[in-house]
This record gives sequence, C-alpha cells and structure tokens, in this order.
Amino acid sequence: MTRLKMLLIIIVLFTAASASATTWNVAAVGGDATTIQGGIDLASNGDEVVVAAGTYTGAGNVNVSFNGKSILVRSDVGAYLTTIDCQGAARGFEFINGEGPGSILEGFTIRNGLEVKGGAIYCDNTSPVIRYNILTGNNATTSGGAIHLKKGNATVYNNTMDGNGAPAGGALAFQGPGSAQVYQNIVCNSTAGGAMSCAGSFTGSLVGCNDFFMNTGGDAVCAGDNGSNFSLDPLFCGIPGSGNYYLQQTSPCVALYSPCFQDLGALGIQCQVTTTQSATWGKVKSLYR
Repeated sequence: MTRLKMLLIIIVLFTAASASATTWNVAAVGGDATTIQGGIDLASNGDEVVVAAGTYTGAGNVNVSFNGKSILVRSDVGAYLTTIDCQGAARGFEFINGEGPGSILEGFTIRNGLEVKGGAIYCDNTSPVIRYNILTGNNATTSGGAIHLKKGNATVYNNTMDGNGAPAGGALAFQGPGSAQVYQNIVCNSTAGGAMSCAGSFTGSLVGCNDFFMNTGGDAVCAGDNGSNFSLDPLFCGIPGSGNYYLQQTSPCVALYSPCFQDLGALGIQCQVTTTQSATWGKVKSLYR
C-alpha cells in the first residue's frame, strides 16, 4: 500500500507540473509578445515560446537571452519561414546565464550576425540544446562565425551552417574545457577559418556524423572525431544564395544515402533529381513536327 500511495503521489505531481506549463506566442499581431525576448521574459521553467513565421529584426529579436530558463523556444512552422536577421549589428542568441539541457533553441534561420565571438550563437559555460536551425552569412571577428562554444556541454545537432566565417572556426569554435556533443549537422562553404577550431580540452566531446564540405581553410575536425564525419556535396535544392536548404532526394545527408545512415541538417527532402537523356538535334526537331 505504501508503494501504491507513493506512485499515486508521483503521478499527481507529474500531472500538475505538466498542466502548469504554458505556451507563449510571439507574433507581430495577436501574440502574447511582439518580440522573441518579450516572449522569453513571460515564460517560466517548463514553458514553450512559439514564434510565428516572419522575419524578426532589431531590439528584442537579437542578442536574445534565455535568462537561465529551462524553456523551449521554437518557430511555429520551421526554419525556412522564420528568420532572425541580425543586420550585421549583433548576434542572434547568447547562452550566458547557466542554461542547461532544458534550454532548447529550435527551428530558426539566423543570418547576418556579427560579433567578436559567435556570430549567430554564443555559449559561455552553459549546456543548451541547439537543433534544426539554419545559420547563414554570420561572421565573427575572432572565432566561431556561426557558433562559439566556451566551456560547458552544449548539444548541437541537425543544424545547417552555410557561408559563415571567422579567422578561426568559420562555422564552429570550441573553447574548452567542455564536453560538447555536435552531430548530424551540415557545415559548408565557410568563407574563412575552416569548418571548426579548437582551443583547450574537450575531453568527452563528440563530433560525429557531420558533413563538412568546401569550407575555406579546410574541413578538419579538431575535437571528438569519432570517424563518422564526411565531406560530400549536400545537394541542396536551391542554387547558392537562394536560402533554400532543403535536400535533393539522393543527398548524402538523407539517411538512405548518408555514410552514417542518419538524416543531417535542418531541413528534409523537397526535390527529386531530374534525369537527362542524350538526343540528336534531328530527334529534338522531330518532337515538334
């Protein structure tokens, strides 16, 4: 009977905690807040902040902080339609207040960030989860064009990082000690600094099943390489500069064709490969007779 009572108490407490979680909506019109920071400021541990489709700029939408809260901040319809444009004047998010694995950032495009470290996202002695984001055209003047991880145990997976740059770590910079987990990301076309850079010890870190491709300065993995990383054209659906990071059907970043048998990047398959056939000019003309 004592065990049964204990089980009932646990169920009641869990149900009460689940029921108390609140979803806060961010939208230009009709939301609980008009900026992403405004939505986070309303939230308490366990809540969700859901951001409507659109492009977000300026105060309240850049240099956004979770303020130490264990919350999920996500886009409503995914990264392709939800953009934070830093306009070359700030970064997107910074985790600097003891955030742990309950602090989750999901489903945004962050572009045109510029900072000393971490052009799009900066983590200092924190361990957030960063997933399903597109980070493009961000720059840092020292290290971590897209993401700078200083200490902590951040988990970074299924993001697409394209065209970011820094003198060291065009896309990713590690500054130990720490045990970061970085996997199933597409990291390509860094404009300077290579795919990643490392300073300090990252004992226990994992860098696996990532596609490091065509990064100026090299595709070398400097921490936690478990041998499953590769360097292949991800075969995006869009032409360079289009912002379309959906994948072709036969991309090496989809599980069926991936060397590590996993889906990589922020977005899935959207387009098929168009087959071509050779033909003589006479055959082409015959089609119009």
